[in-house]
Amino acid sequence: MENQIFELQYAMDTFYFLVMGAFVMWMAAGFSMLEAGLVRAKNTTEILTKNVMLFSIACTAYLVVGYDIMYGGGIFLAGIDGGDTLVADALASSAENGFDGGSVYSAASDFFFQVVFVATAMSIVSGAVAERMKLWAFAG
Repeated sequence: MENQIFELQYAMDTFYFLVMGAFVMWMAAGFSMLEAGLVRAKNTTEILTKNVMLFSIACTAYLVVGYDIMYGGGIFLAGIDGGDTLVADALASSAENGFDGGSVYSAASDFFFQVVFVATAMSIVSGAVAERMKLWAFAG
């Protein structure tokens, strides 16, 4: 019985992460439409391309650096001198303060949930510089 409850909790928590992540992703799409409506017609394609580009940059950057710093997997920072000790120190202090987790959800669904918030935060900057920066200057 306890195993069935754990499986149900795992399934529900994973489902919740995926659905709420999809809602935030739709929010980002709506924000893109708002930005496209606020710029001149000649810049509409550029602002929409910028938002798609931001999502791919956010996913890559969060995979390489952000997720490892948040959860301390030691996967991607292993090649950086002192990277693992930085993460280990931060995680040790978090565990002392009672934030050591004990999660019962899929790590992939958590990654998706967190990365859409990263992309949404980046799209705010994109909207602030709409029509003020070229696409390649913004990407570089």
